[in-house]
Amino acid sequence: MSALFTFITRVIFTLATVVLVLALMGVAVVTMIGLLIWSLLRGRKPVFDTSGFARARSFRAGQRAPAKPAGEVIDVEVREVADKLPPQA
Repeated sequence: MSALFTFITRVIFTLATVVLVLALMGVAVVTMIGLLIWSLLRGRKPVFDTSGFARARSFRAGQRAPAKPAGEVIDVEVREVADKLPPQA
């Protein structure tokens, strides 16, 4: 009897989780469509930034971005600038 009750409880929780996830995905899709329509009505081109997906894909594949070399450091020579400009002819 206890095993049956445990099984039914797990099935109920699994179904509740699936319903919750699908509901959240539905809200996300409706929000995205709403924002798309809103931007088109305002005359702006919708921008879809998918760079995060490419970055995550390369990270999972083990292709981390190589460190860029620091380059050469150049000291700047200091010169004094006069407070007033000389009169121009």
